Amino acid sequence: MNKHDLPNGLVLLGGRSSRMGEDKSRLVYHAKPQRNHLVELLRPYCHQIYWSVNAPQWMGLTEAEQAMSIVDAYNLNSPLDGILSAFLCNSTRAWFVVACDMPLLTSRSLNALRSGRDPEKLATVFFDSDGLLPEPLLGIYEPAFNPVAWQAVENGQMSPRKILLHNPVQLLTAPDPRELTNANDPATRVRLRP
Repeated sequence: MNKHDLPNGLVLLGGRSSRMGEDKSRLVYHAKPQRNHLVELLRPYCHQIYWSVNAPQWMGLTEAEQAMSIVDAYNLNSPLDGILSAFLCNSTRAWFVVACDMPLLTSRSLNALRSGRDPEKLATVFFDSDGLLPEPLLGIYEPAFNPVAWQAVENGQMSPRKILLHNPVQLLTAPDPRELTNANDPATRVRLRP
């Protein structure tokens, strides 16, 4: 695949990390902050990679880090803010979205998403770690997702999972569902340390 045909990468860092008590994107699982690890993990799959950040996070970044960041533009209190802000930055390219709090994620899952991708659908995602619902925080979002998501927001729907549930998406079974597990609190962080 030509590099110019690849999706852009988006590492979602914009959560409040209130349950963890510290910025989840700065936690070290693989000898470097998770946000840096995920950029390296995404690099073979993406044209360009950005961090999705909220405004207070952006203020704490270096100038070089700010240049590779997309600031939440809509104040939606949902991961949709990061995804829709990415489409505001570039609405013609797909976005390979990864949440910063999946410490077990490997290229095995990213390969499965890339090979199972259906650009004719709104998105390509896995069933979640329970195998029941779409996992919205790891997937490839096509440009066609953007207007559908905006229509949902205008109707009061802020849940990316519910948007995926009610629209044509490519749903895949993850090669290892454990890789989709989120580390949202200190106890889970210790349990999931690779």
